[in-house]
Parts: sequence; C-alpha cells; structure tokens
Amino acid sequence: MFILTYTIKYEELDEKIEKLQINDIFNVFYESPLEITTDEYGYGYLEKSVSTIDIKVAYELDKDNLSSFKHTVSSILETDCINIEEVNYDYENYDFPMVHINDNWVLASPDEVINDKNTHKISFISQGAFGTGLHETTRDLLNVILTEIDLCNKSVLDIGTGSGILSVASAIIGASKVTALDIRDVREEVELNASLNGLYNIEVLVGNALNEEVKIDDKYDWIYINIGGEETELFMDFIKEHLLSNGKLLVSGLVEWSFDKVKSIVESHGFKLETKYQTNEWITAIFN
Repeated sequence: MFILTYTIKYEELDEKIEKLQINDIFNVFYESPLEITTDEYGYGYLEKSVSTIDIKVAYELDKDNLSSFKHTVSSILETDCINIEEVNYDYENYDFPMVHINDNWVLASPDEVINDKNTHKISFISQGAFGTGLHETTRDLLNVILTEIDLCNKSVLDIGTGSGILSVASAIIGASKVTALDIRDVREEVELNASLNGLYNIEVLVGNALNEEVKIDDKYDWIYINIGGEETELFMDFIKEHLLSNGKLLVSGLVEWSFDKVKSIVESHGFKLETKYQTNEWITAIFN
C-alpha cells in the first residue's frame, strides 16, 4: 500500500474529499486538528483553528499505475503530492504487547510463553474495545482484582465492560458469577477472551441499562464501573439498586481533579470510601 500526502486549505477539506469520492477515490483520511483539554470530569478536545491540513490518500493497486493515480489525485486536489510512503500492515501477525500487572500476573497474547513458574498469565486478544491493560486505570483495576480483594464465590457486575478484561480477571480469581455489561455489542470479544482462559461463567449483556433496554434483576457482591466520573454519577441509583447490602463498589476512570466531587456523589448515596489507589493522575477507589 502507498500513502500519498497532500497539503490543502482546511476550509476546502470537505469539498476536496467530495471531489475525490465523485472520482471513486474513497480511501482518504486526515488527522483532525484537535487540542487536548481538561474538563470537570477528565479530558476533552477542542478543534484548533488551522489554515492548512495534510490529507492522505491510500493506493492499494498495481505499483505500475501509481504514477497515473498520483497524477489523477493531484489534478483533483489542484496541488502537488508532497510525500509518498509505502507501508505494509501485517494484521495477521500483530502481537499484543505483554502487560506486567504486578510481580505475579501478566496480560499477554495466547502464544506468549511465560517461563517464570511464579508468574500467571491472562490470555488476551485485543479487538478494539476499551480495556487492554495498557491504560493506568485498567492496569490498576487488574492489580486490585487479582491481588487486593477477595472474589472467591462472589458475584460481580462489570459496567462498561469493553474488552471484558476485568470480568475475565474476576472469573480467573474465583468469582462465581460475572455479568459483563456494555452499551455496545462487545459480546464476541468478551466471549473470545473468556474462552482463551477456559472461562464460561461470564454472562454478556448488551444495551442501555439505564433505560431498561437491558434489564438486570440480580444483586451483586461487587460492582465495577470504569467509564468516568460523569457516567459514574449517572449510574449511582442503578448501582445502589443492584448492589447487595454488604456489597462493594469499585470505581475507576477518575482523574485527580474530579475525584473529590465524584467521591461526594458516591457518598451521598450512602457509600463510604474504603481504599484509594492512584497512578499518575488516574484514581481507582473502593467504596463500601
């Protein structure tokens, strides 16, 4: 595959893309000019004001016709190509990088060989859903689940399960019943990662639980929520309804500048902070 790069006026971006599409050229992309900002609950994005932008056009056909393709695109965009890069994406041989959770646990691809007999592996294949262990919040949660709390014969509800990695870790460590909930259809990914570890006690529910698109009647010993402070606030009544009287809440995806507010919201529903963990600006907390 070849990637052709052109610099065009930002104000003409939509018009130029439309012209390419009219000429059956659809494999076009660009990097949005965004600035990372902080907001009340975490991070946000603002569109930066720019005068020009680099637009990239992919060519995947015969190399002999590349010159002709370049000429066509240059004519449509009314500017010269500033760079051509040949890239080769080998998706079949992509290896998920091993993630060291702590001294005794790692997250790795099924083919990864662990030579240390004292190190336990969670087999995992990332298919795009949130939760790979690479982010501080997920790694901290995995460490808590695998080494800090007792889940033996306990029930767990994992809100916003994403890849299902927290559900998988919970089942590995002894949870008797695990419900993995997500508004997006992540069923195949969660079930794949569960099966890689020989687990078949994870129930995947897909839909919006707040409007009862998916209905949950059970109560749980533990509820996890790792989708941000604002979302935690929205789910508090639901959490209170579905947590056993002696159950515990594991909250993550919180930034340090929003933690006090989220803590107050959680405590206003009758919870008390038990333990707090922090890596960089990201905070994980257990409430009882």
